[in-house]
Amino acid sequence: MIFMSDKKEEHSKDAAKLEPAAQKPESGQSSQKKDEMAELSSTLSALSDQMLRLQAEFDNYKKRTSKEKEQLVHQSEGKLMLRMLPVYEEIKLAEAEAAKIHDEAIRKGILLVLGKLRSSFEKEGLSEMKLHGEKFDPFRHEAAMHEPSDSPEGTIVRVIKKGYLFRGEMLQHAIVSVSSGKKGEKTAQENKSEV
Repeated sequence: MIFMSDKKEEHSKDAAKLEPAAQKPESGQSSQKKDEMAELSSTLSALSDQMLRLQAEFDNYKKRTSKEKEQLVHQSEGKLMLRMLPVYEEIKLAEAEAAKIHDEAIRKGILLVLGKLRSSFEKEGLSEMKLHGEKFDPFRHEAAMHEPSDSPEGTIVRVIKKGYLFRGEMLQHAIVSVSSGKKGEKTAQENKSEV
């Protein structure tokens, strides 16, 4: 029995020697695992951040292309409306001529069709500029001439060619005649220069 107890002691001594040796690699492995986990965590964080940035860029791209598409549609509609502007202007002349027709049924029919055509242009966003009595604005008007009038200087006194807006934006500039001041002041100034 002594023989067995000696073996048990030797075995426990051998186990004791092995335990510290086994613990040392575990602590080395755990620090290595911690390093790997930290590296994986930072990689995951970087990839997650990169994915969020790409998603934000893609959302911005979608918004930008949608806005560009809307602008192209608006520009195309504006160009079409500009081509149709002579037709719109002729509607008023046609309405004036249709009013002269003696047959009331034909006159009413023509006026009804012309009125619907005019209102469809206006529903799409075409509007005529209100010009008489307004101050001259070089961004909206083109001055063809200056003329003396009773209106204050810089005021529109006559419309040579109508101006139009399409959905609130300039479609066609108005060509106007602008007041150069009161008629009485002009003659007074001319009399002073003659003296």
